[in-house]
Amino acid sequence: MEELMKELNSIKKYIPYNTYRTIKGQMKSGNMTAARTGINRIKKRVEGQAYGHTCN
Repeated sequence: MEELMKELNSIKKYIPYNTYRTIKGQMKSGNMTAARTGINRIKKRVEGQAYGHTCN
């Protein structure tokens, strides 16, 4: 859980607050697969925007 929290905090500035709270709640409830999926999707989106691409 600590590893996922570190990843979530590293992308916190790129996501809305409600999304942050949703993923944090998923981790607290023990649904690590859903939290991991959400973090990976956000990372993929942020990585694409770093190169100027705006589509998913």
